[in-house]
Amino acid sequence: MSPRVAKIEFEIEHMDPLGQGVSRAGKTVTFIAGTLPGETGEAVVFKKSKGVQFARLESLEKSAANRCEPSCPHFQQCPGCQYLHTDYSSELQYKKSALARHLSPLGIAEDSIELVSAPRRLAYRNRVQLHYRHKYIGMLDPVSNQVVEIPDCQILRQELQPAFDALYRDKSWTKEHTGHGHCELYVRDGDVSEQWNSDYSHGGFSQVYEEMNGQLQARVQTQLGGLSASSVLDLFSGRGNLSNEFSSAGGDRVLVDSHWGGDTQPPEYFIKLDLYGEDALKLFLRRTRKKTFDTLLVDPPRRGFPDLNNWVKKIKPKHLLYVSCNPASLARDLRSLSSKFRIGEVQLLDLFPATYHFETLVLLHFR
Repeated sequence: MSPRVAKIEFEIEHMDPLGQGVSRAGKTVTFIAGTLPGETGEAVVFKKSKGVQFARLESLEKSAANRCEPSCPHFQQCPGCQYLHTDYSSELQYKKSALARHLSPLGIAEDSIELVSAPRRLAYRNRVQLHYRHKYIGMLDPVSNQVVEIPDCQILRQELQPAFDALYRDKSWTKEHTGHGHCELYVRDGDVSEQWNSDYSHGGFSQVYEEMNGQLQARVQTQLGGLSASSVLDLFSGRGNLSNEFSSAGGDRVLVDSHWGGDTQPPEYFIKLDLYGEDALKLFLRRTRKKTFDTLLVDPPRRGFPDLNNWVKKIKPKHLLYVSCNPASLARDLRSLSSKFRIGEVQLLDLFPATYHFETLVLLHFR
């Protein structure tokens, strides 16, 4: 006997930070992917938890004026993109509102956030990780835990397209790669690499949208120039993606990260260190030739930097540039600061069009 399907009627109030429509009925909040504010209809609940439930869109009774036909045929099934059912200007506004909700406890108003849009909504990713299970390869749906095949994906750069198409055209790869795992396609400097079951970003981490990464680099450099920064401590630096230009201009910097990446030897001003380690700050102070910096540049993974306050208290920077890919951990880390500060600028850079992800650049001045 098949389980009973729980259908609900919904009316979407707003979008959540994950690109899902939010509906309220009494004390129950329902999150429904593929919906937009003002829409009504029916959905099927697939998960419940303490006054919150998640549902799949079943049918629409009323559509939003800004709904459009998705440009990708896989949109309804693929978990990779969240906003292709609306226009790009609406997507940007939803992202800006989501960021503002996270930062409002810090006194940041939505209209004070600068929005930096992408030049291209599709065909921008220089790297993609595909999951495979037996003969199927594509995106892994976290709800069904099944691989969704996406042979007509619209988000890849054209240089990756031949290698991507070959995975669907010729399944001979299944002879060597059985069971389940992942395949990563990556284009860098015009060369395409294909790696199976290796660590993500096997060629060294880089942003997936090169033009927008250039925008991020330029804006960080503009901020550093405006601050007349003479020294920068770059945490979660990688190979110095955000501070290389500052160094080229003669600025004094130290890079800190757990992994240098690439085949070259790291420079002397790179300190290999797990910044999430319990004694990371103590170890840094033992290894560094320089103890104070006028500017702290932080670009952590999605989990953020829970120890930020201790580093700020010890380093005593005049300014903090925080680059974040997760507004929730960004807001948490900034609220943890015990030193008095003033927020200078907040910029939202859309490095991941069609998805709910984006980068935020926040400038803080310490008093």
